[in-house]
Amino acid sequence: MPGEERPRARTPKEAARATLADVARRAGVSIATASYVVNGRDGVGDQTRAHVLRIAEEVGFRRNLLASSLRTGQSRVLGLVLADITNPFYPEVAGGVIAAAADAGYEVFLSHSGVDGRLVGDEVRALCDHQCAALIFTSLLVADGPLISEIVPGGMPIVQTIRRASDLVGDFVGIDDRQGAREAAQHLIDLGHRDVALLTGPSGSSASTERSRGFRDILGAAGVEPGPDRVVECQLTVESGYDGASRLLAEHPSPPGALLCGNDLIALGAIDALADARLAVPADVSVVGYDDIWFSSSRRVELTTVRQPRDAIGRAAVSLALDRLADADIASRDVILPHEFVVRRSTRTAAA
Repeated sequence: MPGEERPRARTPKEAARATLADVARRAGVSIATASYVVNGRDGVGDQTRAHVLRIAEEVGFRRNLLASSLRTGQSRVLGLVLADITNPFYPEVAGGVIAAAADAGYEVFLSHSGVDGRLVGDEVRALCDHQCAALIFTSLLVADGPLISEIVPGGMPIVQTIRRASDLVGDFVGIDDRQGAREAAQHLIDLGHRDVALLTGPSGSSASTERSRGFRDILGAAGVEPGPDRVVECQLTVESGYDGASRLLAEHPSPPGALLCGNDLIALGAIDALADARLAVPADVSVVGYDDIWFSSSRRVELTTVRQPRDAIGRAAVSLALDRLADADIASRDVILPHEFVVRRSTRTAAA
């Protein structure tokens, strides 16, 4: 076994130029053996494998996954398209994707389609050009199905998370948004609220549509039907939540007793608008969000909301993609993960 004297670690400049031949020479093995080791192939003893991997780490060798995919036709890269990288919800989903991909020996190319999804076509084309093995989406709108079907090569696995595009063949992972919204609305009804306004997410999002339906299921059953002056469609941003709540307050002589919001960012914007109108939460208006992103539990917010398992969604998406890479003929699957309704101090019993 080679390697009587431990070689010195390379400088950053040297490490940047480290090649497979460098690894083989320093480890005292053939290039073929080094290649087998760094590519995780069988046919190498455990002791030799450990030795070569140690040398590869010392010299800073890093496989060029794109070059490897071009040579072998087998990519070890997953493409991930996020809806809004400024929304704390999506980086947490991305964290689950990246961690699960790394565990399986894959890397992740990350793209951002913009809040309105207008960049999704360009971003998907770029990911396909980079030989991604599969694509994971958090960003698709209902109308995106035909575009994605046209762009993505046949046979490339597609996993949708959070939202669905109509008629797009692939797997899905998310939660039961309609049920989560029902629980949020029922909470307000149980607290005695009957003047409830809705700040919904965009109608082009399947998740937002399901949440709006869930809100209305429970309110309608309780005889509470918000009129047009009590419903505003918003983008999933703080700014849009602020503008939407400001519209509600401007178009009605009295504030609503409670607000059901399409996500936590809308809720945060609404809370700011209520504060500017000198209305206290929850003393004057109860507010419910959706997602339970990191600031929702802050002592300055303490938002009642529906918790989504962001990390678990990301990890499940990778599992679905890898299963389909292993067997392209398996039937499309929906994975519905459990959610949790979390009650905090942004809601209270309705005023008599």
